Amino acid sequence: VSLPLLVGSSQAAALLTFVDDVFSAYTYTGNGATQTIVNGIDLATKGGMVWIKDRLNASNHVLSNTIVGAGYELETNSTSAQGASATKITGFTSTGFTLGADGSVNAVSAPPYVSWTFRKAAKFFDVVTYTGNDVHGRAIAHSLGQAPGMIIVKRVNAAGNWTVYHRSLTTANAVFLNAIDASAAVDYWAGVTPSAADFTVSSSSNVNSASGTYVALVFAHDTSATGLIQCGSFTTDGSGNATVTLGWEPQFVLWKKTNMSEDWQLTDIARGMPAPPSGSGTNKNLHPNTSAAE
Repeated sequence: VSLPLLVGSSQAAALLTFVDDVFSAYTYTGNGATQTIVNGIDLATKGGMVWIKDRLNASNHVLSNTIVGAGYELETNSTSAQGASATKITGFTSTGFTLGADGSVNAVSAPPYVSWTFRKAAKFFDVVTYTGNDVHGRAIAHSLGQAPGMIIVKRVNAAGNWTVYHRSLTTANAVFLNAIDASAAVDYWAGVTPSAADFTVSSSSNVNSASGTYVALVFAHDTSATGLIQCGSFTTDGSGNATVTLGWEPQFVLWKKTNMSEDWQLTDIARGMPAPPSGSGTNKNLHPNTSAAE
């Protein structure tokens, strides 16, 4: 059984206009200096997150968000606390973001990097920060306006796992974005299903220590005719294949086998989505839990 997060194609949405306004999968080549990436996403006004990976070299995934601010980054393949860097993601603009010369995001003449940009928007994505209080059953507000389908929580002031809630696993289970582990029965969500206004955490140090500060990446699940994002699950057949019907072509797919240990997988339209079993082409997967190349 695998749980995917899928970001859609160019469907109109009442509040969002088009997916191109809130999401970008974008490849670029490093220049070893400063660089401005123009992908059409307004991060300066609306806020959001940028996630970058060097495609052809073993290098950490780099994530920065507008709530904490440019110059600070986390790595999905590491449990490390948030780090400061003046040479990675250096700023957020009304049409994208800016880079410094760090090799993990902008080495000179390097083969293409890939970036994924998520803008904060109702029924799509939110970034939330909070300080822990060690209270089991604490509610954390979000601004999606509907129940999240997937929530990723990371402690930023100390080492800790990237703890993942997914609607397909329910509040009784979790997986870690930084690990290969199968789904495990754990009390991170206090047994409370996320609502349109908030999600609930336990007193675990992974999600709510009194000495901790946290960032939560909150993804919607919207199956309406104008929905841009879905979080679901699928089970493969005896040959290891499955077909997931969305009603639209995805631009970004993130999934994890949940009944045994295995890497996370991430594909996107900018690098080329995997071909179906009957087709031809090369699967271009990256693994959020490792620094491995594409």
